[in-house]
Amino acid sequence: MIAIDVTLLAYAVNRHTPEHARATAVVEELANGDIPWALPWPAVHDFLRLVTHPHAVARPLKPSDAWGFLGIVIASPAVRMLGPTERHAQVIVELLGNATSDGGLPHGFEVAALLREHGVRELLSADRAMRSYSFLAVRDPLRGELWRPSSPPLRRYRALASRALRG
Repeated sequence: MIAIDVTLLAYAVNRHTPEHARATAVVEELANGDIPWALPWPAVHDFLRLVTHPHAVARPLKPSDAWGFLGIVIASPAVRMLGPTERHAQVIVELLGNATSDGGLPHGFEVAALLREHGVRELLSADRAMRSYSFLAVRDPLRGELWRPSSPPLRRYRALASRALRG
């Protein structure tokens, strides 16, 4: 399963950014498609906090307008909203064990914990900090090749050739 984060939602709702068209295309493809995808609740909270804050964006939305946008997204029958499970504390301890002691926890820790907890291994995000989580394959659909739901999943490691192919 693939997930999206706050960056795509924020660009999709903001018509005044250069990334708007591509972000909107990705969010609409997922929301209107049949392929299962995930949205962590912390990304929803971050989106609401970001797009309604007058010092974070040039044209902040009213909270009701921000929720109206999200309401359409989370009404998708293909979306799976990710929240904590009974494994949440265990996953946090695992991620803390992998964290370096220099500079605190990486950005997106809450989102990463939920993705790990639910077994999501691929994330669509324009946030480069999310690449610091080794279990995640992060793809930026706003740059480079256009992403489609039918795009093959990213591989973090080279696939090995089978013995039959080595001949």
